[in-house]
Amino acid sequence: MITAIVYSKDRPLQLDLCLNSIAKNFDQVSDVVVIYKSGGNYVGSYETLKSEHDHVEFFQQREAIFKDTLDTISSTNNQFVCFFTDDDIVYQKVPQIREDILLADDLECFSLRMGDNIVKRYHDGRLYPDAPVSQMLLMIDENNICWKKTARGYGSYWSYSMSVDGHIFRKGYIEAIFDEMWYLDQRYTWAQTPNKIESIMQRFWAGGKPLMASFMHSVVLNSPNNRVQESHLDNMFGERYNYDADVLLEKYLLGRRINIDKLDFGQIECPHTEINILKGLE
Repeated sequence: MITAIVYSKDRPLQLDLCLNSIAKNFDQVSDVVVIYKSGGNYVGSYETLKSEHDHVEFFQQREAIFKDTLDTISSTNNQFVCFFTDDDIVYQKVPQIREDILLADDLECFSLRMGDNIVKRYHDGRLYPDAPVSQMLLMIDENNICWKKTARGYGSYWSYSMSVDGHIFRKGYIEAIFDEMWYLDQRYTWAQTPNKIESIMQRFWAGGKPLMASFMHSVVLNSPNNRVQESHLDNMFGERYNYDADVLLEKYLLGRRINIDKLDFGQIECPHTEINILKGLE
């Protein structure tokens, strides 16, 4: 079974949607841990989240998110860890993941956000083609594909194995990486955000495992409708559906929630695809 670690800051309405999507569509997850940070008007909303998701463990972020994550990974009894951020959505049922694939010696990660439908990449506000070269995708079976992460240039989604948006890692493998990152964090005192975690994870890319794998079609997307951190100001958000975090908080405090069944996911061609999340507001 799999432990899901979800990073969250000041996004109760989006986190509620993320958690509900995991519960609805990802039944291979046995434990969900939210590492969260909240302040001001958002504090009470996370208390409500705790009461409405009593099967989820909420862990308030201390000063060192690298250490918080390491402690969470170390304490799980599951063999595998999957990362999410609070604006991720498991938008389709996750098929049964073959354990022999997850345990393959050369596999770095199993990606829930990748699939042969992923053919575009957004970067610095621009859309680029990012389709896989047909000969680089190796069929494992009719439901699963794998590829060498070096088959595309670094920066392509097809090479980007170290992600916190729906990537599954073996516990021991990712635990060792976070142990080293925590050691380095004590020296460099990095920004304590999921974006910084992901950027520091890239230090381990060159020395990591050579293969990535996924289903034939992606099952996770990230809908970047707003930004709540200041460590990566060039990250794309709110270009189509821009929702202020305080406005979403107000809706959450009024008892409004987003019903995933009312959302339109259309044709997903990029792992970061803004959708109109308020279409599902009830």
